[in-house]
Amino acid sequence: MTTALTGAATTAAPAGPGTTASPANGRIDVADRVYRKAAEQAAAEAIGIDRADVKIDITGSRDTVIVRVSAPFPIPRLDDTPAISTTVPVLEAARGIQADLHTRLTRLFGTEVSRVDITLTGATTPKRKRVR
Repeated sequence: MTTALTGAATTAAPAGPGTTASPANGRIDVADRVYRKAAEQAAAEAIGIDRADVKIDITGSRDTVIVRVSAPFPIPRLDDTPAISTTVPVLEAARGIQADLHTRLTRLFGTEVSRVDITLTGATTPKRKRVR
């Protein structure tokens, strides 16, 4: 899904996010991995985990993009009662992350993201700090 941004002399561009006409003549090719890495970073920030834990699949066409995110979901430590009592339910939090990613990726890619699918692959808790 390499995206080509074309100049004024060309009227059609290959499929992919960010395909727009440019006032300058020439061509700009954006490799798939650029979009994948950008989506990984955006998803990691939105979810609150490391980018290495996020897996992204992007499918694009001429005017729309579908993004699939697979990642663990951060939860508070089970012995942290105050944090548990203020935690948003998982489905509600996932819907908020989904909406946030839709907005951020549409703006970042420069084309409509028609769907953001999120698969929560597990749970992750904060690491304990060691006392010396």
